Amino acid sequence: MLNSWYSQVIRFPRATLAVIAVFTVLGLTQFGKLRWETDARVYFPKGHPAIVFDEKVADTFGVKDSIIIAIENDHGVFNAETLARIKRVTDKVEQVPGVLVERRQDVASLSNAGVFVGTRDELYNDPLMKELPSDDAAIAALKARVYEHADLFVGNLVSKDGTAAMIRARLKEGKEYRYQAYFMIKGILASELGGVSQGDWQPGDQTGGNWGNANWDNKAGGGGDNKSGGWGGGTWPTVISDSTTANGDRFYIAGRPVIEVTSGLQAIDDMMIMIPILVLAIAATLFIIFRTLRGTVLPLLTVAIAIVWTMGLMAALGAPMYTISTMLPVILVAVGIGNGIHLLSHYEDVVMEDPHREPAPIVTALMQQLGLPMLITSVTTMIGFLSLLWADMPPFRIFGVYTALGIGFCWLVSVTLIPAALTLMRPHVSGYLQRRRSLRVHEESGLMTRGLVALARLMIEHRKLATAGILAVAVIAGYGARSLYVDSSWIADFQPGSEVVRSTQMLNDKFDGTVFLSVIVAGKQPDALKSPALLHKIEALQQDVEQLPYVGSSLSLVDYLKSTNKTFHLGDPKFDRLPDTQAEIGEQLFLLSMSGRPEQLDAVVDYEYRQANVVVMIKTDHTQNLKVIIEHVKDYAAREFAGMDVDVNLASSANNSYIWADLLISSQVKSILLSKVGIFIIAALLFTSLLAGLYTVLPVTLTTLLVAGIAGWLRVPLDVSTVLAAGVAIGVGVDYAVHYIFRYAYEVRSGSTEVEASLGAVRSVGKAIVLNAAVVTVGFMVLLMSRFPPHVKLGVFVSAYMVGACVAALLLLPLLFAWLQPRFARSAASQHD
Repeated sequence: MLNSWYSQVIRFPRATLAVIAVFTVLGLTQFGKLRWETDARVYFPKGHPAIVFDEKVADTFGVKDSIIIAIENDHGVFNAETLARIKRVTDKVEQVPGVLVERRQDVASLSNAGVFVGTRDELYNDPLMKELPSDDAAIAALKARVYEHADLFVGNLVSKDGTAAMIRARLKEGKEYRYQAYFMIKGILASELGGVSQGDWQPGDQTGGNWGNANWDNKAGGGGDNKSGGWGGGTWPTVISDSTTANGDRFYIAGRPVIEVTSGLQAIDDMMIMIPILVLAIAATLFIIFRTLRGTVLPLLTVAIAIVWTMGLMAALGAPMYTISTMLPVILVAVGIGNGIHLLSHYEDVVMEDPHREPAPIVTALMQQLGLPMLITSVTTMIGFLSLLWADMPPFRIFGVYTALGIGFCWLVSVTLIPAALTLMRPHVSGYLQRRRSLRVHEESGLMTRGLVALARLMIEHRKLATAGILAVAVIAGYGARSLYVDSSWIADFQPGSEVVRSTQMLNDKFDGTVFLSVIVAGKQPDALKSPALLHKIEALQQDVEQLPYVGSSLSLVDYLKSTNKTFHLGDPKFDRLPDTQAEIGEQLFLLSMSGRPEQLDAVVDYEYRQANVVVMIKTDHTQNLKVIIEHVKDYAAREFAGMDVDVNLASSANNSYIWADLLISSQVKSILLSKVGIFIIAALLFTSLLAGLYTVLPVTLTTLLVAGIAGWLRVPLDVSTVLAAGVAIGVGVDYAVHYIFRYAYEVRSGSTEVEASLGAVRSVGKAIVLNAAVVTVGFMVLLMSRFPPHVKLGVFVSAYMVGACVAALLLLPLLFAWLQPRFARSAASQHD
């Protein structure tokens, strides 16, 4: 059936090329529909308990993702100009359409904060800054008032040393608001630095302004108020902290929305830079290999068309582009080019034997020889990526499906475009290769092939020593793999000097942290939180967790009650503690509610006084550190709240990151195992031998162990890049074993002994395997020049896997076959013969 189809391609080459061109144009017309998704929560499966509970917490306590702005001045922020700037920026941020303004606490800063004042008979929330202080005395009074209520403001809205102030803006739900708010807030800060020509900023001066190099309102999904001011998008690449105002103020911008938006933008920008570099690198490699224009252009054209088809299909079906999806074109370029290399490498060998033959018979013989193994290797690669369908994270499933489709398109275009094009061309190889061929004196065709055969023969002749060496390496690698650990960090995904990293470091240094953990203590009955015993337990929990590394501070209803109790007693410091009785607690909470319940309480307690939110502020987002904090809190709560009629659960960004990392590893381990099982089944069916299935997955399994061992010895953590690299490597690296085993089976069927078949397989496909691995390795090594650290790490790991899988296929399999002498009597090779 395959040969019949190939013959139609060769018979009607122009029609074949025309059909390919039509589908390519159709794919290009869909590109405008591509949309981006950077919300980290989409990585959780729908209905995941952590997300469901997180949404309930957000509704109850108003916990929303926030953009954090910091203003730093080495001489202190308590000066007239900086305080005026804090108020001005706060007022402008409140007018940004994507920012919540339902409550005063939604945009929090020194300019709109309040303190509890009053007596035992009256309590109200008094603005911290009733008006801008204009003289030294007023500024000193404001500063004294802030530090008098240090438990509420210091480390939260102002740094301990007074050199930095924070503005925290909660955002509306929706990815479009993240982009809009980020661009507009950055534009506001740029205007404070004198970087905006419009002068004083006003919201809605222009509608539908330019959000950077793309229409981000559409790309991010559309919707919402679109008042970008006409300048927001152009400011995002600029590091605003590189500039200072006349009085020495510097701006920083951080928070989860900033990280997510910047990560998406940077990944896309990096892809736009890396793909041309990747194409140039692979083009140079192909030209060095083939020394002809056709040998360079045809494989590249194949993957380019496959990318257009894949991305066009994604756009047409409405599949979103995630940050991980930016790697799809890179993978298709580096991986999908393999079929073209195998075709053209064997084409050269045939043409050099008889350059005067007609093109159609040459291409026909070529496709009869390589058609089936190319299909099988493409299918095994697709299985490797389709195993991601069993991943828990939706973006990984989408990525796996479309990467598998892209690999399928690469195969389809390879077996249509290249044969059709070669049929229309005069048989030709470069003069350089012809001259080298004329100088060969060995039966093996070239230095590379002779070297590979010599190495394989050496392994076979010294099989005991070689086997001992491989086992020793496996043991050492296995011991190193025991040291592997999981650690993921959004901040680590940026270069050290980037704005996000600098801003986050500054905020962690000056304030209590930028990552939040919500510890929800929920009683079974209303007014449960009026119990002194329960409140003292919460206070003890706060005191305990604040001793942990990376914890900046914590905030809960307890802190407000202690502050109120001190206020009731005319500011006497000895009453900076919880009230003694339930009646006193009830009285203070009643006065708070009668005075127009302060909005600050909404973030720490519900209206029934049944659920408390203990907010823990953390100075790291590394999941390895978050795991220590979270497990400590869980153990403490299980121990200390035992016997009390309450439930203790966790929420917010710290808990989500911790669960995300756990899901990532468990999903990828499951996907990797499933891909190996799937490849084993396909290979076993192909060669009608269970052992053949094991032989197929063994080289890439040993390579995985070796790379994992090296990573363990070097203390390289498991994260998105490392586990994704393993998945890519299995899907691609197994191709080398399939090509080798397929040829070995063919040699055995032709009457060769097992040793002769092993060496014959190396002689026949060894060069093509090495060239394929070399091009894939070059493709991924290009990522070392990336400005996006996850791409760099992916490049390193996939390159290591490719080299290992290639070496294992060409050296381990000959050694293994020398020991076991498989025959594959009813193999696919015989069926294809």
